[in-house]
Amino acid sequence: MINKIYKIINNKFSRFFKFIFSLRYLFAIFFVAIVLFLTIPKLFDYKKKQLVIFSNLSNSYGIDIEKIGSIKFKSFPTPHLQIDNLTANYLSGETKLQVKKLLVFPKLISIYNYDNFQVRKIKLLNSLIKTDIKKINLLSKKIFDTDQKNIF
Repeated sequence: MINKIYKIINNKFSRFFKFIFSLRYLFAIFFVAIVLFLTIPKLFDYKKKQLVIFSNLSNSYGIDIEKIGSIKFKSFPTPHLQIDNLTANYLSGETKLQVKKLLVFPKLISIYNYDNFQVRKIKLLNSLIKTDIKKINLLSKKIFDTDQKNIF
């Protein structure tokens, strides 16, 4: 009885099942490739690449970095660089920033290619901003401007 069922299933649907079972290997290969693509940058030394990162932040966002604590790469939930204990100037020295965590979200291509490093957005977490009271309007225009890149 079992042999008859096995023969019927094996004869009628063998091409379909072979296709489905071969797809699982394809999905496994893509999954492993994506996981490796996102986790290998954790092994990089970002102290060597900090000049490229800082020059891009200076050109794109106007943040001139004076002092940092450490740079780490976090791959999940989205790949980003986490810079701890940052002291910087914003708007060419008019405003001082003290940030506990600065999250830099690079484009996916820029994770490996630091010659053309591009940033999608940045997040300032636990930040302290020191500025002159007369320049608050300029600061608010720069931060909340829709033409400006994404600063959160």
